[in-house]
Amino acid sequence: MTALSSSSCRILVIGGTGMIGQHLVKASLAAGHPTAVLVRPASVAAKATLVEAFKARGANIVYGDIDDEQGLLAAVKEADVVISAVGHTSPEEVLSQLKIVAAIHKAGNIKRFVPSEYGCDVEVAAEQMLEPARSILGAKVRVREALQAAGVPHTIVCSYWSQGFLLPRAGNPEADGPPRTTATIFGDGQVQGFFVHETDMSRVAIKAVQDPRTLNKILHVRPPSNLCSLNHLVSLWENKTGKILQKQYVAEQELRNKVRESPFPLNLQLAIVHATLVVGQAGHTKHQKKKKLADVEATQLYPDMSYITVQDCLDALHI
Repeated sequence: MTALSSSSCRILVIGGTGMIGQHLVKASLAAGHPTAVLVRPASVAAKATLVEAFKARGANIVYGDIDDEQGLLAAVKEADVVISAVGHTSPEEVLSQLKIVAAIHKAGNIKRFVPSEYGCDVEVAAEQMLEPARSILGAKVRVREALQAAGVPHTIVCSYWSQGFLLPRAGNPEADGPPRTTATIFGDGQVQGFFVHETDMSRVAIKAVQDPRTLNKILHVRPPSNLCSLNHLVSLWENKTGKILQKQYVAEQELRNKVRESPFPLNLQLAIVHATLVVGQAGHTKHQKKKKLADVEATQLYPDMSYITVQDCLDALHI
């Protein structure tokens, strides 16, 4: 059972106007799938340009909210695949996906559900994170457990760090742009993590929804060329600008203090940096904890797919 279906399927994207969701919508449309986007009426004004762009590319805009049980159920019944890109500003927002799981279970027609994850593998990382990341990732674990208990066919996409957020800041969530004279490096700067462009993550996700090899599996997006440490990232910035940056190293305990003292969402971002790029507990290494779901690798399933590298991403940035 290795062949991919070449036919199109009806895809419903929930949270499609967000930072990750819009890439998923574009990837679905580019792949030729009839694509619907569930948009809250209250957010239309703020997202008007993006919504009109979706319409121009052929997306069907469905006005509704996951809190509207009947409206959500009606939207789900018109799809073959549901992809969630809801935000993660709180455990409660993550757990709102339980309403999607319930609607899918009730509808009984969905062939695949992709919950909103797209970061590190929460099954092995949640307990090791500092707060507030621990609670938010813990909520993602609960969503996984709920969809398994409901028998909802699913694929979990783990694509680790999004290139668009951390790379322009040279690995520092506190920065408001590229480093000019000083680069902040957390820990010793040697721990490596994966940085995957949102476009590539979305292309993989759209491939996976019709792939029997990813059914009820965790799909990791870990191209070896996208593995990078904070030290190497700063070095790439120096090569790009032709300037040597002053390095300011932040020890792990100092970073822990920053996480505890910072407001949201900076504390969440720093907590994930701590786990993935300082202590390395939630990165690409193997873990001893027995997992509930099997793993598959995107680079092995789709060997002909090329990825935007860290260097590619930096080359495209204007400074």
